[in-house]
Amino acid sequence: MIGGKFDHRNEICGAAVSVRNGKEKIALWTKNASNEAAQLSIGKQWKEFLDYKDTIGFIFHEDAKKRDRNAENRYTI
Repeated sequence: MIGGKFDHRNEICGAAVSVRNGKEKIALWTKNASNEAAQLSIGKQWKEFLDYKDTIGFIFHEDAKKRDRNAENRYTI
């Protein structure tokens, strides 16, 4: 659906958008979060496609599924 424009398109397996109390969250799901080179490449391209200037962070699924709202970013761009 959205992976076609990315260099590491085979790593992308889903996306979600969530709007909560004035805070929007866009999640792009990848197959292998530990592949740092692919994650950073995808993040840089995503920022470029969206013309997004702020920092984006990558949270591993294992960290997020603990339902810890303060899960820390493993990578940032």
